[in-house]
Amino acid sequence: MARTTQRRYENADRPNRANAVKNLSAKQKRKAFSKRTIIAIAIVISVFLIIMGIQIVQKFSTLNKLKIQEAQLKDDYKKELQLSKELKEKKKFVQTDEYVEDMARKLGLLYPDEVILQPEK
Repeated sequence: MARTTQRRYENADRPNRANAVKNLSAKQKRKAFSKRTIIAIAIVISVFLIIMGIQIVQKFSTLNKLKIQEAQLKDDYKKELQLSKELKEKKKFVQTDEYVEDMARKLGLLYPDEVILQPEK
């Protein structure tokens, strides 16, 4: 009887041992899965951060180029405003009798009662 009891205990332990081995391997699988998952997530986050870093650098570069272009356009605008003022002043002068008289004298025209005296050579 001692033998049968001993066999029962051995048989009773076997399913528990099998389950323990299954559980142990399942735990190891979970740990391995967990490690792989963490590594995969870390890789994805790293790639995402690298891409975002590259995008940020490109955007700052574009922003700097646009600021330089804006400064150049402001300078050009100021120059054009100055030119516009000068042209408006010239337009006013061109519409005066003084300008017409100066241009006529350059072309050699005279008033009807005007005589040109030239020195002798």
